Amino acid sequence: RDGLCGTCIKTRLGRFRAATEREMDSYFSGETGKIIFMKLGIISDTHDQVTRIEQAIVLFNRERVSKVYHLGDWCSPFSVELFGALHCPVIGIFGNNDGDLYKMVTRKPSNVEFKDRFFVDMVDDMRIALIHGDPKEVAHDLYTSKQYDLILCGHTHVAKIERNEKTLLINSGNLIGPFSDKTEWTPPSIAIHDTETNDARIINLE
Repeated sequence: RDGLCGTCIKTRLGRFRAATEREMDSYFSGETGKIIFMKLGIISDTHDQVTRIEQAIVLFNRERVSKVYHLGDWCSPFSVELFGALHCPVIGIFGNNDGDLYKMVTRKPSNVEFKDRFFVDMVDDMRIALIHGDPKEVAHDLYTSKQYDLILCGHTHVAKIERNEKTLLINSGNLIGPFSDKTEWTPPSIAIHDTETNDARIINLE
């Protein structure tokens, strides 16, 4: 966990927002600049990893995603504030390691909306279920029920993409990476889903 005080976080967030705004202005200044509305950003288990959260935000902005889903385990309220640098709405749910929910909700940026522990969204006629992933039997049952077009989950810290006849399941992984006795955890990553093709990809962070 990055050890940063509240003032440091606010200063860093201000500089980061300004940098991303300048970067995005350059993207849309050209004649061929277009916003692609068919991409969804997926992130989970960020666990206060400030540097990697910022890396993820830069990637999402560069990919011009139209919405980002956070599947829980943000951990601290200051981590939520960082997502104000995204140039799109964020829908988030809570995980099993999210502590001060009141401060998370009251300090969230205007583009972030919380939806408790489970939520169903509709995008491009796709029924999308959001769940943190605990207990794991619930996520499995949702997947095998074939009632949803897309299931987004986290919790296991293992990035994966699975598909059955009806449903695409995406676990975007985590932002911590493997360490000590957690060697099964996959490297820090996010995911992006294209609603036009119904395909997804995992993107590893540094």
